[in-house]
Amino acid sequence: MYILSEKELEDVLVIHPELIEEGLALMERQGQLESRRTDLTFRDKNGHVLLVELKKDMIQLEHIEQILDYVNRLKRTIKKNVRGMLVGQTVPEEVKNVCNQNNIEWKEIKTETVFNYLKEVDKPLLKDIFQKGKLHKKAKSVEKMSFQEYLKETSPFGIPYTSYQFFMPKDASPELSQDPKANQEVADAFFKKIMDLPFHRFLFDEQIEIRRNLESPPIKVSKAKNTWQGYEIPYTLFSQDFPEGLPCEIYIGSIGYRGNKPVFADHISRFIQVKVGKGKNHVTTQYGFHKYLRTEKRALFPYYELKFNAKGLPKRLWEDVYQALSSFGYYIQDSSNQKPSKLLWIGEISLEDKQVDQQVGNLIEALFAVTIVKAHFKGKDKGIEFDFLRSFYK
Repeated sequence: MYILSEKELEDVLVIHPELIEEGLALMERQGQLESRRTDLTFRDKNGHVLLVELKKDMIQLEHIEQILDYVNRLKRTIKKNVRGMLVGQTVPEEVKNVCNQNNIEWKEIKTETVFNYLKEVDKPLLKDIFQKGKLHKKAKSVEKMSFQEYLKETSPFGIPYTSYQFFMPKDASPELSQDPKANQEVADAFFKKIMDLPFHRFLFDEQIEIRRNLESPPIKVSKAKNTWQGYEIPYTLFSQDFPEGLPCEIYIGSIGYRGNKPVFADHISRFIQVKVGKGKNHVTTQYGFHKYLRTEKRALFPYYELKFNAKGLPKRLWEDVYQALSSFGYYIQDSSNQKPSKLLWIGEISLEDKQVDQQVGNLIEALFAVTIVKAHFKGKDKGIEFDFLRSFYK
């Protein structure tokens, strides 16, 4: 008999959730749970959330810890009953016992059970999967209930909630507070510092001058279907290439809605985006507060992780970018993460320090420096060339 893959089993259960139990309504498929995804999320007949993790073979003990983690994280975020269930071909007695002890449900759904059921109720699907060996498009068209409908509350952006909003982002700071109000208070205090800062600095051995346009106040903006809500602060860049000035800006506010429900009390993300230039050749750098906040210390981590999109900036140029920054005194070091990356050292940034304005200025300078070098290495067709960087990349 044809052996179902995990993806095919998922397809079948999306179309026929009654194989799990009666009365299920699909909410999410591959819902985002921080750095992982849960296979299926349903609302059951009693209005509870059911998280289902599928395994194409035997359920193992480590799978219990996985689904239990999902359940506990969601329980901390929504005030609803949350069930967890493991579904596989077989569930050993030892696994059943541990599941029962941890209030995790289990169900054996064997390939032959699926085959016989489809033979009775859905022969077209049976033919497509078991005879043609292909996934069924019908699964993609199954109507889903959004978290917004389920919770009977509206996202602050006026769009449906998804599971992506209910869990910490995978790059969340380990020093975030469990209290979203505390995270929001510290992030907003840094926002105010940026809004009030009369920034004026020379970068790259005085080859670049960046000045905030103090005569132009921050402009409140809302765009991208209201998922960007914040303020644009105008700056100007002067250099040998741009003696009359190149328009720049800092945007502070929300960018999308990833994981913001557990991070901030108002469920709205908080970012800095530095933009150099205008029009199609402008270049940006983003800084997410969820990644760098040290809430209890009322501070930010003293570095910025250098991560680039390989489509916009080919990997072969990344080392040249690091070298260019280093040659002008910006300290680059390796991270200690499992997936090594490069960190641009900024130094202490603390609301409790008397030099906090200087420190926030250091953060802004670092983000501008990264953006300028990135713009040059993108080239004149996609970015903005600077004469003083030509020795690094032409």
